[in-house]
Amino acid sequence: MLTTIHKILTQETLSKSDLVTLLSVKSPEATRMILDKAYQVKTETVGRKVYLRGLIELTNICAKNCLYCGIRAANTKVERYTLSTDEVLQAAEFAWKNGFGSLVIQTGEQVSKAFTNTVEDLLVRIHEKTNHELTITLSCGEQDLEVYKRWKNAGADRFLLRIETTNRALYYKIHPQDENHSFEKRIEALKNLQLAGFQAGTGVMIGLPEQTIEDLADDLIFFKTMDIDMIGMGPFIEHADTPLYDKTHLLWPADERV
Repeated sequence: MLTTIHKILTQETLSKSDLVTLLSVKSPEATRMILDKAYQVKTETVGRKVYLRGLIELTNICAKNCLYCGIRAANTKVERYTLSTDEVLQAAEFAWKNGFGSLVIQTGEQVSKAFTNTVEDLLVRIHEKTNHELTITLSCGEQDLEVYKRWKNAGADRFLLRIETTNRALYYKIHPQDENHSFEKRIEALKNLQLAGFQAGTGVMIGLPEQTIEDLADDLIFFKTMDIDMIGMGPFIEHADTPLYDKTHLLWPADERV
């Protein structure tokens, strides 16, 4: 097995089978080989640096009902809020004065003229406040191409839009299957971000019920095929006030998940 792992790690391009093999390793020796290779690639491409990024959670009001998310619209136990313009500008100024290289503005997913205008106005005012020295990343959900263009023109450089899984069937096991939670629309939004000129980011959860190693390999292939600039991959952490929490605790014990 170690010989196979070594051979795969010397290749420039990995097949799905190669990825499945790497993702399936269990021995400490094989794991160490993969981690060492990953560290080598990291240092050769981005160096040994840590970049500080500020995160502003602008609002937790959300129009979606994703089955895994604690701020889903149907969760009445959430205390909803929206930061004021002054609060956002104070946080941005703090990040700027303390040497942060970039700022992320994150929200629940909303679609309205008022929401579009609010984000656009904040972008303009943050840049005025910080002498255009902060790179701004948005994570504000699915929008039309024209909205993305407006936000790009107002000063946003990057955009994060997680797809959570690239397996369409699995996608609809963690989202309602309706017009507001369309897998195809999610893909289209990622393409529109690139058309608008953003550095586009996406990501997936690891450990979803019924998720397989093959699914994770397909996720990695999707990132490469889509030429994604930023990738976030994190564990599925159950929120007690969600339908998926009830489902996983009834049907899938924790030790049976990926």
